[in-house]
Amino acid sequence: MATFRKLKSGKWQARVSKDGKESSIGTFRTKKEAEIEAAKVEERIYYGQTLNDRNMLFGEVIDNWFKYKEIELKGSTLKQVRVIMRLHIRPGFENKRIAMIRRSEIKSWIKSYVDKEYSLGSCLKYLSVMKSIFHYAVHELEVLEKSPADRLRVPVKDSTKPIEKVKFYSLVELNQLLNFMKSYKHQRFEGYQIYYMLMYFLSQTGLRISEALALRWTDINVGQLTVKRQTSRDDNNNLALTTLKNTSSYRTIGLNKDLLNELRRFKVKQNELILGSDMFRANKDGIIFQNYLGNYLTPSTVRDSFKDYCEKAGVEYKGTHGFRHTHAVLLLESGASLVFVSKRLGHKTIKTTADTYLAITEKIEEDELKKFASYTQIKI
Repeated sequence: MATFRKLKSGKWQARVSKDGKESSIGTFRTKKEAEIEAAKVEERIYYGQTLNDRNMLFGEVIDNWFKYKEIELKGSTLKQVRVIMRLHIRPGFENKRIAMIRRSEIKSWIKSYVDKEYSLGSCLKYLSVMKSIFHYAVHELEVLEKSPADRLRVPVKDSTKPIEKVKFYSLVELNQLLNFMKSYKHQRFEGYQIYYMLMYFLSQTGLRISEALALRWTDINVGQLTVKRQTSRDDNNNLALTTLKNTSSYRTIGLNKDLLNELRRFKVKQNELILGSDMFRANKDGIIFQNYLGNYLTPSTVRDSFKDYCEKAGVEYKGTHGFRHTHAVLLLESGASLVFVSKRLGHKTIKTTADTYLAITEKIEEDELKKFASYTQIKI
């Protein structure tokens, strides 16, 4: 039989009995809440499903959760989660008993990052990890009846700061850059225009740079490109070929005729150099964008090279990801549907595509307003 008592704080403590031993199951705002939770615990005890050690430190729960998640997390995500745990979750919660962590504490914790003006994206990641840990505690370890982090949201702080815009190349800028790259002479191997080919390819496919650098010639078949791996670098710049960001990232996309022709010319030149020059080596994996030593390009080298070429071409450098944004924006401006763009980019949901791109180009808005005006035009 459960017992209840009102504490000096005004909250209610619930205790349940198991094999003659009474133990607390926590404190609650009202007696009704305490009675409901006590009834759940007593039902579990009745059916032999008693809770595990509620006195576990949160640090122990984190350790167990991380071992469980290591199986499904990818390389870069795994590193990111490690950092979040070490810098943002462990310091404030590690030595607390999990049963004693209250919802108000978690709300105050995430609000502190909002107050310090951490980005919304960072705050969402921190809270997501925290929710996942508590979900594991409830459903796998069974040390809690419910998660105090359920349905919590990152508070939105009013800000006068302008929203950072997505960086992309306008059609004029893109053509200016590509025309310059097309005429630029490679110092060592004049006809091997690898950076022109990479810029053009990214702007025509919308691939992430990590996906493009892992592509092999065998990934192209009858005008279709299959994306199924990406490159990754550790802190020592060692290469690894890894799985993609999520299941939606695995995709097959069409390539237009102009791009296919450029790729064919590039492949012919690459093969000529491999066969005709002792200094030019073949990559063992048959990748598309290899350097003359037969190695994979590194993202840092690509960034530095792109930045240098943009400066020479008189075009503002907008990052390697700017070509992915450019592809999406130009597709939408040309009239492509959100569904098509979303699938082509490998977005998990169409909402991601809409939230990222629909507000950043005036041409889309102008075109849609013209359609509306034409449809609603009064005929006299």
